[in-house]
Amino acid sequence: MNNQPNPNQGANSQSELVSELRQLLSAVRTADFDQRIEDGKPLHDLIEQVRAIREKLLPYQVRGERMQAGLRPQEHFFRPDTGKDYDLGGLQPDEFFPYSPLIGPLNPIAPPFTFRMNNEVMYATGSFDSQYCGPPEGVHGGHVAALMDELLGVTCVMSGHGGYTGTLTVRYRSLTPLDVELQATAWVEEIKDRKAMISGRLQAGDRVCAEAEGLFIKPKT
Repeated sequence: MNNQPNPNQGANSQSELVSELRQLLSAVRTADFDQRIEDGKPLHDLIEQVRAIREKLLPYQVRGERMQAGLRPQEHFFRPDTGKDYDLGGLQPDEFFPYSPLIGPLNPIAPPFTFRMNNEVMYATGSFDSQYCGPPEGVHGGHVAALMDELLGVTCVMSGHGGYTGTLTVRYRSLTPLDVELQATAWVEEIKDRKAMISGRLQAGDRVCAEAEGLFIKPKT
């Protein structure tokens, strides 16, 4: 019998836990708690259960610099704020940004979206559920802007030009629907010295929901 630990087991369990928490957040967003109370089921039991889980995690809190790239400083192999060049070949965006609020599998507030680069074009798929609601049956514009910022920024990173967002212009062309698989693309318009211009588009099927252009500035080394 092979008793060797599976090196992926911990990561898989963490992803599963985060996924369950993500679904819990969505369930809380759409639950009618007034009806539950009217049914004679006060919220004390739910509060205690959530509090108990939080208290179990308190001894394991990591204090230190917070980044999308890792939980501890030694995990921050990728830092766009240094101006250095990184070889990200063979990696997907969610692997070097596991705690991203948009694509991070280890972040419970991430929808999450999946980004993949192919022939210098970034392709994304994903959906927003009820907790991202803005207008009726639509995604809040701030979340759309955040998605476009991440999409364009990661395209910049994967093109070898990691940096910070200088400006981001988003044009909302139509309502971005909830609970519908969305598709997005992004591409490099121009890279000159420390500046990169990136463009992108978000769609629901054939309908364009948003378009964006971003200027990304690479820090000086």
